[in-house]
Amino acid sequence: MRVSLRVAGFVQAGLLLLAGPVAAQVKFGEASTNANGTISTGYTASYGNLTGSTHSWTVGGAANFAGSFYNPNFLSFNVSPYLNQSQANSNFQSISDASGVNATANIFAGSKFPGAFSYSKAYNSEGNYAVPGLSNYVTHGNSDTVGVNWSENLPDAPSFSAGFQMGSSQYSVYGTNDAGNNAFHSLNLHSGYKWAGINMGAYYTTGGGHSLIPQVVAGTQTTEIHSDNNAYGFNAVHLLPMQGSISAGINRSAWNSDYLGATSSGTIDIVNTLAAVHPTEKLSLSAAANYSDNLSGQLIQSVVAAGGVVPGFNSNETSDSLDLTALASYTPLPNLQTSAFFERRTQSFLGVDYGVKSYGGGATYAHTLLDGNFNASLTLTANSANNTGQDTLGFSTTENYSSEILGWHVTGSFGYAQNVQTLLVTYMNSFYNYSGNVRRRWRNFNVSAGAGASRTALTQQAGTANSSQSYNANIGYGAWLTATGSYSKADGQALATGAGLVPVPVPSPILPSSLVSLFGGNSYSFGLSSTPVKRLIIAAAYAKSTSNTSSDAVASTNQNDQMNVLVQYQFRKLNFTSGFARLEQGFSGSGTQPEVISSYYFGVSRWFNFF
Repeated sequence: MRVSLRVAGFVQAGLLLLAGPVAAQVKFGEASTNANGTISTGYTASYGNLTGSTHSWTVGGAANFAGSFYNPNFLSFNVSPYLNQSQANSNFQSISDASGVNATANIFAGSKFPGAFSYSKAYNSEGNYAVPGLSNYVTHGNSDTVGVNWSENLPDAPSFSAGFQMGSSQYSVYGTNDAGNNAFHSLNLHSGYKWAGINMGAYYTTGGGHSLIPQVVAGTQTTEIHSDNNAYGFNAVHLLPMQGSISAGINRSAWNSDYLGATSSGTIDIVNTLAAVHPTEKLSLSAAANYSDNLSGQLIQSVVAAGGVVPGFNSNETSDSLDLTALASYTPLPNLQTSAFFERRTQSFLGVDYGVKSYGGGATYAHTLLDGNFNASLTLTANSANNTGQDTLGFSTTENYSSEILGWHVTGSFGYAQNVQTLLVTYMNSFYNYSGNVRRRWRNFNVSAGAGASRTALTQQAGTANSSQSYNANIGYGAWLTATGSYSKADGQALATGAGLVPVPVPSPILPSSLVSLFGGNSYSFGLSSTPVKRLIIAAAYAKSTSNTSSDAVASTNQNDQMNVLVQYQFRKLNFTSGFARLEQGFSGSGTQPEVISSYYFGVSRWFNFF
C-alpha cells in the first residue's frame, strides 16, 4: 500500500508529537492562547455487503484552542477541530471517520454592545432520522451551521438585539439508495423600552428553508418542501394597584410553503390582553381576552412549524376565534391552593359557527407523606356546546411523590386527563402518563430501575392515538462492572419532515390523511463496561430496533442493529485504543437488501498541550 508524501508527513509529525514535551500557554502580543488535544495514529479497516473493504493507516485527533485578545471581555474564542474520529477510536458518534470543527467567539462581553459568533462544520458524520419513542434511523453525510448575535443595552435608551442563523445538511440513509437534505435560515430582531412606567417590547422574525424527505419515509416518491415565514408584534405591560398588572399585545405572522408544486400561504393577526390583581395575600383575580382573525391559519402554522406543509390551503377562507377567561385563585392553607374559572370560546371554522362555555375549579395540595414529599392537583371542567347542546365533563389530575423507603430512593409521577380543550372547540383531548424510578446503593454495589408510559388521543376520534412505553435498569459494582439495559415501545401517527417523524400536531380535515405516516415498533439495548485495573476501560453496547411504517399506502418493515466495542488503556499520556463498530439497517420499502457496515481500529493516541 502506497502512502502519499502528505500523509507520510502527517504520520511523522504525529510520532514527533507523541514523544515531544510542550508548554501550557503562550502569548502573542495582546493575544493569550492555550491549546490541548490528542493526536492519534493507527490501523483502520471497514467493510460491508454493499461497499468494498478499505484498509488504511490513519492519522487523526481532536484539539481545543481557547484564548482571548487584549482581555477576555474584549474578545474570547474557542475552536475545536477534529480529524478522522469515529465510534471505534474516540467518543465521536460516527461509524465512519468524521472530521470537522466547532468554533465560538464572544466580543465585548459584559459591555453595552456584546456580540457572539458560532460555526460548526462536519464531514462524513453520523446523524439520525428521528422516530418518536424508538431508536432513530442512522444516516451519514455533511452539515454546517453558522450563527451571529449582537445586542445593545444603553441606559435610558431602547434595548436592541439581533440574531442570524443558517445551516444545511446533506445525508443518505444506510440501507437505502435514498438521500435527503435540509437547509434553513432565520433572522430575529427584538427591542424593549420603558416609558412612563410602561414596559414595551417589539420583535420581528423571518426565516425559511427547504427539506428533501427520503422516499423510504415519504411514501411513493421523494418529497420536497419549501417554506418561508415571518412575524412581528408589539406588547406593553403596566402596573396596577393591589400588586397587579395589565398587559396587551398584537402580533401578525405570515407563511408561504410549497409541497410538490402545491402552495399554501396566509396571514394571522392575534390580539391578546391580560389583567391581574392581588387584593389580599391569599386572593388573586385575573381576566384575559384573546382574538385571532385566522383560526385555520393557526392550525396550518402548527404543521409548518413542525416541518410539514398542507398543500392547497385557501388563505381566503373566513375563520376566527375569541376566547374570554376569568380566573380567581385562593390559598386557604399554606400547602393548599384553590381556583375557580369561567371561559367563553366562540369560533367560526369551515363555514360553521361554534361556541362553548366552560366553568370549573381546581386545587393543588402539597404535604409530607411517609417521610417523603407529595403533591397533587385536580381540575374539573364542565363544557356546554352551543350548536349541539351537548354537555361534557372534563378533568385532569397529576401526582408526584419522592421519598427514601428502607434505603431505597423512590420517585414517581402520574397524570391523567379526559376531555381537555384543544385549539378547536370541536375536538377534545385525553391522555395519561406515568413514570417511576428506584435506586439504592450498598457500599460499592448499586442498582436502579425505571419505567414510564404515555398515551394521548383525541376523544372519540379513532386512529388519533400516540402511545409509548419505556423501561430501563442499571446494576454496578464500583468500577469493576456496570451493566445497563433498556426497552421501549411506541406507535401512532406522525408527520414526515426533513429531520424525522413528528407526532401529528392537528387532526383531519386540516391535515390530509395522505400526509400522515403511521408508525409502530419496539427497541431494546444493553451495555457492559468495566475498569478491572486502573487506566483500563472495556466497554460494549448493543441496540436493536424494529418498526413498521406506512405512508400514502406504502408500507415498510424496518430494522436497525448497532454494536460497539471499545478497549482502552492509558499509560501516562498515551492511550492505546482498540475498537469495533457494526451497523445493520434495512427497509423493506426501499427495494434493496439491508446494509451491513463494520469497522475496526487499533492504535495509539497522546494527550498534550500544544503550547
